[in-house]
Amino acid sequence: MENSVNKTTILSSFGMFLDGYQLTVIAFAVILIQNYIPLSSLEYGLIIASVIIGAIIGTIMVGYISDLFGRRRIYLSTLIFFIIFDLISVFSVNFIMLFISRVFLGIVLGAEYPVANSYIAEVTPDEKRGFYLAMATVFFSIGSISSAIVAIFMFPLGNLGWRLMLALAVIPAIIVEFMRFSLPESKMWEQKKEKTKFFQMFSKKYYKNIVIAALIWFLYDIVAYGLSLTLPTILKLGHFVTNVDNAIVTTFFLIIGIISGIFVMMKVDKYGRKGIQITGFIFMAALFLVLPHFYYLAGIITIVSFLELFNAFDGATVGIIPAEVTVTEFRGTSYGFSSMMGKIGAVIGVIAMSLLIHGKNYFNAYYFLAAIMAVAILLTLLLPETKKIVLK
Repeated sequence: MENSVNKTTILSSFGMFLDGYQLTVIAFAVILIQNYIPLSSLEYGLIIASVIIGAIIGTIMVGYISDLFGRRRIYLSTLIFFIIFDLISVFSVNFIMLFISRVFLGIVLGAEYPVANSYIAEVTPDEKRGFYLAMATVFFSIGSISSAIVAIFMFPLGNLGWRLMLALAVIPAIIVEFMRFSLPESKMWEQKKEKTKFFQMFSKKYYKNIVIAALIWFLYDIVAYGLSLTLPTILKLGHFVTNVDNAIVTTFFLIIGIISGIFVMMKVDKYGRKGIQITGFIFMAALFLVLPHFYYLAGIITIVSFLELFNAFDGATVGIIPAEVTVTEFRGTSYGFSSMMGKIGAVIGVIAMSLLIHGKNYFNAYYFLAAIMAVAILLTLLLPETKKIVLK
C-alpha cells in the first residue's frame, strides 16, 4: 500500500519538478537570451515571469475542470501540451514568440498545481497527508537545482546553450507521460455526489479559510519568486560572479532548500502547519531587514543561505493548507484559486524586482519584502491548524 502511495505521489509531483525547472532555468537562460534577442528592462522581466503569467490562467481554469471531469484525465493531457510548447520556446527567434510560447507552457504547468495537490490529498492517509503534500514542494526544489546544474554546462555554448537549457526538460516529460497511465482515479472524487459549481468555494461555510490561505500564498510568492528568480541577475549586475559561478552559487542555495524541505516533509505531520509557517515567515522577515547591511558576496551568500533554509518551511505549508481547508466537491477549484493568487503575487514580485534591481533600488526592495512577510504572519494566525483534519 505504501509503495503504491509513494509511486502515485512521485508521478503526481512530477509537474512540480517541471515547474521548478522551467521557472528557475529561465533566470539563467535570459542572461544569454539578451545577447541574441534584444530585450528592454520590461521585456527582460516579462520573459522571466512568462511561465508564471500563464500559470495564473491554468491553475484556476483547469482546477475547476478537474472537479468536473476528474484528476486522471487532466494528468494524461498536460504533459503532452508541455512538450509541444516547450519545443516552440526552444526555437523562438524573437521576444513575442518566446514570450507567448512560455505563457502557454505556464498554463500547462499551472494546471498541475490544483490537480496534483488535490489528487495527493485525496489518495493519501490523513496521518501522513502533510508528508506527501510536502513531497511535491521538494520536487519543485529538485527541478530548480537541476536547472542550475544544467546551466553550469550550457553557459559556454551561447545561443545553443539557452535553447538546450529549455529543451532538456522534454526528455523526462515524455517518460513520465507514459508512466502516468498507471494512475487510478481519485476515489474521493468518484464518490462526490454533486456537480461542482465554480463559486461554491465562496460559500459561507468555507470562504474565510480559503480566501486567507490564498492571500498568504499571494504574499509568499511575491517574496519567494521576486528574490529567487532575480537573484542570478542581481549577482550578475553587481559583478559579484561570472555566469558559471552564478549557477554554482544558486545550486548551493537550492541544495540548502532541498535539505530544509525534506526536514519539513518529515516533521509537518508531527508539528503541524501553522507553527512551521509562522517560524519561516518570522526568520525571513528578519533576514530581509539585515540583507542590505551585508551587500557583498560573502554577506549575500550567508544571508540568502538562511533565507533558503526558512523559505522551504513556508514553501511547503502554503501548498498544503489550501488542500486541507476545502472539500473534494470543489478542491481543485479552490486550490486553483489559491495557486492562482500565488502566481499573481509571483508575477508582481518578479517584475517589480526586475525593475528595481535595474534601477539600483535594492535596499528598499528588501525592506518591502520584510513588510510583506509581517503581514503573512498575521494572516496565518487567523487560520485553523489542519494537520488533524479528516478530508471530506
